[in-house]
Order: sequence, then structure tokens, then C-alpha cells
Amino acid sequence: MSLRPASALGEENGDPGCGREQNIFIARYGLPETPLIEYEGPFDMSLSGDGEKAAKELGQHLKDTATVKHIFCSPFRRSLQTAIIASKVMEVSKVQVENGLTEWQTESLIGKEDPYKPPGIIDLVEEFGGVVNTKYESIAEPKPFESEEEMIARTGRVAKILAESVYPADILIISHAPCLLGISLTLEGTFFNRGGTQLKPWPLGGLTRFRRVSRDKESAWRMEVSGSTAHMSGIYQDGKQAWTLPCLQ
Repeated sequence: MSLRPASALGEENGDPGCGREQNIFIARYGLPETPLIEYEGPFDMSLSGDGEKAAKELGQHLKDTATVKHIFCSPFRRSLQTAIIASKVMEVSKVQVENGLTEWQTESLIGKEDPYKPPGIIDLVEEFGGVVNTKYESIAEPKPFESEEEMIARTGRVAKILAESVYPADILIISHAPCLLGISLTLEGTFFNRGGTQLKPWPLGGLTRFRRVSRDKESAWRMEVSGSTAHMSGIYQDGKQAWTLPCLQ
């Protein structure tokens, strides 16, 4: 893996120093239109009406409370659709599809005999339009199948590189519950340490925020909010369909 210059994402030349705060917002999409049955599918589906509403609420919440400049998401439709809806509310012009944020490459979530592979960037642009950044190149290209440990290492590493590549800009990552938990365990520094984590099962639409006060090596990422649904309305504010990793059960 290699770092891309911030200019590749349209970031203006800013303060090259290390003493500036940065936030990573990590969100799960809302309710899909069709439930996923493990090992059977469907593995890639669009959002339901409630899921679209959740995406708008996410965008409005971050527009009101944060200064997100870059949005990265999994290539799966429900994740990309969430990113696009939120980006329009937040007035962020482009969405970066990062294959390194794709669903956990495990049999139960992508199938066993013929593992599901999401559409490529050209197909996604044809389906979702010009908001998808065609100039962006993914950091990682995961292949079936990967262990839980491999998935956590993959997603955590990708998230760190994304944040570093656009420092000090705040970013939003939208992906699947396993990947978001993997990112969070890595940033939290509690990789496979059940007793040390503050993470709870991740509900639909849940939002987590990590913050570092500077770029210095001594400045660790700190989890400020975990899986919050306070920005959502109706029954989803109570947290629905929360999911967690086997290592956290």
C-alpha cells in the first residue's frame, strides 16, 4: 500500500504542521430494502425508504455539527447509496469508493460457492452518476476469503492511510458493521482485546467518532462517540439490528 497525495482528492495545500485536530466519523448504512440471509444472500441490495431517510439524517447531523471534507465508502450499493445521499445534504461534491472498505470476505456475508463481487467503478458511475469520483484509486483490493483477524487488519490499515492522506481534514467512512468494528478496534488500540474495548454491537445507522488532537506519534486516536443513533428518528433511535464480531461476543 502507498499513500496518495492529498491533491489527488482535491485537497488544497494546507498547514503542513502536525499540531491540528482531525476527526474520523464512521457510519453504518440504514435499513436495506431486502434482508441479508447469511450464506444465501442477497449480498448486495439497495436501501429501503427508511434507509434513505437514515442517510439524509446522517448527512444533516454532520452538516450541522462537523466539517467533513471527504467521504469514503464500500463499493456495495447500500453503502454507496448512503454516502451519496449524505454527501448531497453535506454539500460534499464527490464520494470516493474504496474497495479496502468492502464487506468482510467471509462465506456467510458474500457466499461460498460463487463469492459475490461488487460492481466496478465504471458500472457504479453508470448506476449512480458523476458524484462517484472516477479519479480515485483504491488502496486495497481484498479477495475471498479472509479471516476475522485479516479483515480487522485490512480495514484498520486502510482507515489510517485515508486519514493520513488528507490530514488535517475530517473524513466520513461508510461501510458494513464488521468493517466498522475492525476500524474501531484498530484505532482504539484494542485489537482482539475484548476486555479493553468500549465498543458495543453496531446498530443500523450507528455513528462513531474518533479524534486525535495532533499528528504526533504520541497523539492517539480517542473514541468520542460509539455507535450513536441519537441523530436518527423514530424506532431507529433505539438502535435496531445491532451486529458485532465473533471476537467481541
